[in-house]
Amino acid sequence: MASNKKRKSNPSAAVTATPVPPNPLGGGMGRDLSNWLFPAFLLMILLGILVIWKFGSAAGNPNPVRAMFIAMNAATLSGFNTDPGVGGLNDLGQWTALLLIVGGSLFTMIVGGLAVIRIVRLPFTDRELIFAAFIAEAAALLIGASLLLDADRSPFQAAFLAASAFGNCGLYLGNLPGASNVLVHAVILPLSILGGLGLPVLMEIWCAVVFRASFSAHSKTVIGASAWLYVIGLLLILALNQAGHGWPTLSGARDQLPSASVLAIESRTGGLPIAGISNLTQPARWFLIVLMMIGASPAGAGSGLKSTTLIELARGTRRLLSGQPPGRPFAIAFVWLAVYLALGLAAAMLLAYVSGTDPPDGILFNAISAMSNVGFTVSPVPDEKGLFFAYSAIILVGRMAPLMVLWWMAETTHDAELAIG
Repeated sequence: MASNKKRKSNPSAAVTATPVPPNPLGGGMGRDLSNWLFPAFLLMILLGILVIWKFGSAAGNPNPVRAMFIAMNAATLSGFNTDPGVGGLNDLGQWTALLLIVGGSLFTMIVGGLAVIRIVRLPFTDRELIFAAFIAEAAALLIGASLLLDADRSPFQAAFLAASAFGNCGLYLGNLPGASNVLVHAVILPLSILGGLGLPVLMEIWCAVVFRASFSAHSKTVIGASAWLYVIGLLLILALNQAGHGWPTLSGARDQLPSASVLAIESRTGGLPIAGISNLTQPARWFLIVLMMIGASPAGAGSGLKSTTLIELARGTRRLLSGQPPGRPFAIAFVWLAVYLALGLAAAMLLAYVSGTDPPDGILFNAISAMSNVGFTVSPVPDEKGLFFAYSAIILVGRMAPLMVLWWMAETTHDAELAIG
């Protein structure tokens, strides 16, 4: 017979029965694939160096250090230009550089995207994200190349420029259009923006347009921050550049508006030298350093600290001041900020050691540009072995470090609204 006696509750059993949040990675294909993609990325760079050096360089000019610098710039989506650069390669060398840009874009979007969908718990599978990366890259190449094709650009040069714009890489072939050209503002800058938003955000935009799905907090923050950074960057670049040339005038601002618009976007890791850096005032260059440090968004082709890092730092500080716990995402954002600043300082010291007599502000500008994979320099990088090695090391660290921070967060944080890194 069943007993009518009331069973005593067991507190320990209740604790044991409480569901424990699963590891945000949860194993699976995406985690294993990311482990393999890091060494595969390095192997791709090594193969690119070998092909450019042995078969892709111009006749009588097989320089292995220059080949390394070009391959590193293409694969890490940095785009520092030198003379001779990509334009000095033969057809095989230029095709190799294009494949490295496409491979670097896919590597960054896939590895970063697999981490982001775990961090902010987006409803996409690993296979859907990988498929979306190839679709986005193919669409950017086909649509961008068709729109950029004109009398000044061959089909291959148009495809190269489209891949470089979407990949936030500063390399190009042929002539770049001027800052006032309609193609810059209608095609190149939109491609740079889309490439910097991050693959999960692009997937959510697609779902919102096609299926009327709602945006996650992460995507809302990324889109809003990108818009505000463009507006603030545009206005401050205009103001700081005008202030250095006398009292601001409406006609002067109108003349400088196209260049300011380009720099407000391309400085956040795009890197295409459409607008000149050398004719900017000193305060405007210092502000560009800030924009280069901020960079783009997680799981995008851009690098840098990322806008979400600064937003999480601001939120966590507000919670601390109100007496609330800031949370683990704030701690990761703080550590990533400290690591980035330390790496930026080390990069500046390395460039100061190998560059000799360059001015300190120019060294700092180039160091932050390299750490954030931007590719902006006041003057072209000299054809010197020591500088090529230094820049190659910095841009490789700048590409890998944010992705490692993303996966560190994915493995340890299960309650984040924003991805850091």
